[in-house]
Amino acid sequence: MKKVFFLIVLVISLTFCTKTSNTNSFEGKEGKIRIYVCTRGCYQYLISVPSNSGDTLFYPINLSNDYEQPEMDGVKITLTFDILGDMTQIYYPSPDDFPLPLFQVKNISITKMKNRK
Repeated sequence: MKKVFFLIVLVISLTFCTKTSNTNSFEGKEGKIRIYVCTRGCYQYLISVPSNSGDTLFYPINLSNDYEQPEMDGVKITLTFDILGDMTQIYYPSPDDFPLPLFQVKNISITKMKNRK
């Protein structure tokens, strides 16, 4: 009986110690910076990456301040990133300039990014 109990505890311990990852890594993907206005003076910077069913939008949690400029909309980039398990709400301005929910996108963590010509 002690051996069975020990075996069950061991299996449960190994199950909890196994690291599961919800990230997908992508290297050298081409994309563009897309800006969504959420209210007057509020911008949300997204990364648009081509896919089989059109462009896929992502929210970069660690986008460099150099790219967080309104004039960066449409700039072509090459990047390496990890898709994270959480999402960010994207907003658009209502007629009275109050932000309204538009859609949600997956978050990414950028490990490398440069401008593409």
